[in-house]
Amino acid sequence: MTSVDAYIYIIIGLLGVAYPILLQVVARLDEKYSTERIVELFNQELESKAFPYSLYSSLICIVIWSLKLPPLIHIGNSLDYIIENSAIILIALNAILLVIFFFFFVKKILIFYTQTKLISYLIKKHNER
Repeated sequence: MTSVDAYIYIIIGLLGVAYPILLQVVARLDEKYSTERIVELFNQELESKAFPYSLYSSLICIVIWSLKLPPLIHIGNSLDYIIENSAIILIALNAILLVIFFFFFVKKILIFYTQTKLISYLIKKHNER
């Protein structure tokens, strides 16, 4: 197992299992509250936008890594190691960000799915304006 395999498994796991379940939970918010406005508010949140974009970014980095392109420049010192492994570094950073955004996304879903937390969150957000 190479060093990048663990990151790829994390990305695939979040894409294949977690993301569809989370989307289903978000889709049920309108049924729970009998309004689509709650879903619109949820979709405006930073977490609901950041998680899919980080997922797309991770998938693009995996595609770039799988092409095994040679380095375009050679500097001749210790930066060559970073340049040669730049795709792996990007995958690792994207996977870490993806996991962080996943936890924030789940936290936001739990806030929106619990009525008392949602009310206090909306009051707090309104008072900040």
